[in-house]
Amino acid sequence: MAINLGKYAFGGPYDGAKYLVEKQGVFVVLCKDIRNEAKFYILDVDESDNVRKAAMDHPRQVEWVKKAHGTGKLAVGVLYTELMKKEDRLKVVSYVRGLFDTPCGS
Repeated sequence: MAINLGKYAFGGPYDGAKYLVEKQGVFVVLCKDIRNEAKFYILDVDESDNVRKAAMDHPRQVEWVKKAHGTGKLAVGVLYTELMKKEDRLKVVSYVRGLFDTPCGS
């Protein structure tokens, strides 16, 4: 399944970061709507040289849980970017943030 975010197709949604591969990329943190499993809210977007580790150990995890409280459960989507430099991954993060009101991060 794919999560289409503008011009990018992210893999997922996965029920946790443990399903991600230790590769560089961009990841989105999602909140599943408990009333409609097909509906998601984007809470955050970030990038890393190791998306699995970054999503599992992220400093905003507490914020993600707070924002999802009462709304649903957390999930993650990923765009592996093996050929992109960090500066290009940051452009993807900025692009996705520009499309959505992400309540976590800036």
